[in-house]
Amino acid sequence: MSDQLEFDLDLDDKELIVEANETVWSQTLDWINKYNAMIIGASMLNAALRLYKTSLSDDEYKQFCDTMYELTDQVQEMHSGSKH
Repeated sequence: MSDQLEFDLDLDDKELIVEANETVWSQTLDWINKYNAMIIGASMLNAALRLYKTSLSDDEYKQFCDTMYELTDQVQEMHSGSKH
């Protein structure tokens, strides 16, 4: 596995991360009631990659993408819906 980026976070940062995650997840659950899950996933992935590409150096971005690829088998499904 590639070296993962690690950051030292203080308690305020950790709380903001939890708050942001809960907000985004809640909104995602609302969106999948209106839109196809693949549309939501593609839109969120596109936005996330653009944010990372903007915030990280070229080497950090490549390292991030390599890590994401290596962790694909560890991703858990949202629910037991049908696969295509």
